[in-house]
Amino acid sequence: MSERESTDTAFIDRAREGDETAFRVLVERYEPQVAATVVGMLGPGDEADDVGQETFVRFYRALAKFRGDAALGTYLTRIAMNLS
Repeated sequence: MSERESTDTAFIDRAREGDETAFRVLVERYEPQVAATVVGMLGPGDEADDVGQETFVRFYRALAKFRGDAALGTYLTRIAMNLS
């Protein structure tokens, strides 16, 4: 497990416990990757912004079920692609 994955796991655990700051760190860390994915698929604009936001809403709702089988970046990218 890379250092980033290790810190992701720690932030995910804290976010599961209701730590909003930990979730915010994850959003800030992965927002550029998610944005690049949705803009690449949809082009720039409101729809891409909405899909990016919805990606993190879906992740937040799924925190309790997130097992970490894939790296968080991969997981978020898949959500973004499915929504695009």
